[in-house]
Amino acid sequence: MKIRISSFIVFSLIAVFSASSVFAQKEYTIAQIQGDKGVSPVVNENVRTTGIVTAILRNGFFIQTPDDKADSDPKTSEGLLVYGPNSVNQVAIGNLVQVDGTVVEFRPPSERYFIPITEITRPTVKVLSKDNPLPAPIALTAGDLDPKGKLDQLERFEGMRVKADLAVVGPTGGFTNERSGLSTSNGVFFATLPGTPRPFREPGLGVLQIIVDKLPPTTPAFDMNPETLRVDSLAQSGGKPIDVPAGATLKEVVGIIDYSRKFYTLLVDASYERKIENIKAFTPLSPAGERELTVGTLNIENFFDDEVNSSNVDREATVPKEVFQRRLAKLSLTFRNVLSSPDLIGVVEAENLAGLKKLAEAINADHVKAGVPDPKYTAHLIEGNDPRGIDVGYLVKSTKLKVIEVQQLAKDVKLDVKGDENQNLYDRPPLLIRVEAIDARSQKPLAVTVIVNHFKSYGGIDDPKDGNRVQNKRRLQAEWLAKFVVDRQAAAPTENIILCGDFNSFQFNDGFNDLIGILKGKSDQNVLTPSKTSFNTGLANLIEFLPDVTKRYSYTFDGFAQSLDHILINRPLRERLLKFGYARSNADFPKILSNDGTRPERVSDHDGAVVFLSLDEPQPKPAASPTPTK
Repeated sequence: MKIRISSFIVFSLIAVFSASSVFAQKEYTIAQIQGDKGVSPVVNENVRTTGIVTAILRNGFFIQTPDDKADSDPKTSEGLLVYGPNSVNQVAIGNLVQVDGTVVEFRPPSERYFIPITEITRPTVKVLSKDNPLPAPIALTAGDLDPKGKLDQLERFEGMRVKADLAVVGPTGGFTNERSGLSTSNGVFFATLPGTPRPFREPGLGVLQIIVDKLPPTTPAFDMNPETLRVDSLAQSGGKPIDVPAGATLKEVVGIIDYSRKFYTLLVDASYERKIENIKAFTPLSPAGERELTVGTLNIENFFDDEVNSSNVDREATVPKEVFQRRLAKLSLTFRNVLSSPDLIGVVEAENLAGLKKLAEAINADHVKAGVPDPKYTAHLIEGNDPRGIDVGYLVKSTKLKVIEVQQLAKDVKLDVKGDENQNLYDRPPLLIRVEAIDARSQKPLAVTVIVNHFKSYGGIDDPKDGNRVQNKRRLQAEWLAKFVVDRQAAAPTENIILCGDFNSFQFNDGFNDLIGILKGKSDQNVLTPSKTSFNTGLANLIEFLPDVTKRYSYTFDGFAQSLDHILINRPLRERLLKFGYARSNADFPKILSNDGTRPERVSDHDGAVVFLSLDEPQPKPAASPTPTK
């Protein structure tokens, strides 16, 4: 991917705080303070300027030049952030104010990869007049949020009022209180202009990281989807959360352009009159047909029990019963109405066997209440090493499958990284299960071996101190599993093998590793931590079989659709493959829906995946007819 970024960002990121002298106070227009580059031409100077207050935040406010006094240069912004908590109570929207203070280019200390924001700090504010009309918002166009544009293409609107119709591509997020179990909206979602293709995570490292860390030019670059706009409905004083799913559209949204969390961010006006359309509900998968076997996987996100804490859990208390009951109700709806009751499902992030058994019982009982035959799901889980107590396990439909074997893998294997040899390779060890279809019509019922996984997360992967350990731990987990599959197939060449779960990895090179490539035996070596060996597993990742590339995701992060959850099958099983897909009830939906026990949406942040296999043995392919000779 070609890096699309202005040359002055490099200067911005390296030299933001390089100036050190302080000059005598001088009066400038806002456009003169902003300048036409990424860094203010008067950075670190004491200045005076005037503008109309357009938005008030918790720790500051924005000002903008009145329309009749704006300059004619489209490269210079007419808006500016005045940062100072003590000044907020002195102003109101519509005030024309005079501001004295110091110009800085701000970068949060915790953010290594960030385009700096021009601000006036330590302000002294004087109100010159009140109730002035606000500058007219500028309508954003496709040229302003161009998928092929530069990463800083909205720099010229920094601090200014804009307006746009928006298409939501990443749902509103939020926070969950572990004790109460209730979620609160953070008011933040992601959007593009209508008609723009949905942004997906692409191979490589983000371009800001490549520049800041001075990585080799051969490093594969992800352009960070400059067409994506972060939208914050709570930032302005008096704002109320806008909770929307991906796919929704909003009309005539007005707000201020800011920069936050590596994104240009629209701070929605508190007075915005909501015009929201295309709110959708979940999209289910079809149930198994008469001669079909379904195997799925779902990360059920922090499914903690209400009675028993795992022995290795750090939490002080169990989940309140009412919270647990709501999770049971939502998960039962998910399994029955969204995933359509798979015959076997590998679950991720279950705390213990006791809790998983309660989930199986709830699903079984709800089937009966709905007048549907009892599937008699059974639960299988073996405790692992995770300090939070989350594990992988299975729910098996015992009316359809007979369990032959359950085996935990590699629990005691240590991390082969210098200085970390005493760490466990897996916090959540893979769990293997062998099952056989209960099938009176077949003399040789279908048997499959499934391994559910939850690899190390991306957390800390770019940390200057810990990144090497994280990258190598992820690599070694994939290599261990790939070798296990190769060895097992060598011992039993016709065994049907499925890998499933949350691999915390994209289906391609992410710049750090290529974990799925390692599992397929075709890893991309153009990564920071390449695989040191290769295993010919013959595994195929089923996401690559989806003909519609816009369906290839199970998760959204920073507004980008991506897949962390995969199902891979080996060669003997490919002849039984009928179809594969993701159910849609979590990744596209706002966090606040997790509070509603009557709906399946947002019981987790991951969508579930299901593969459909034929119970009938593959028929031998007819021999090719001989080519007639003349």
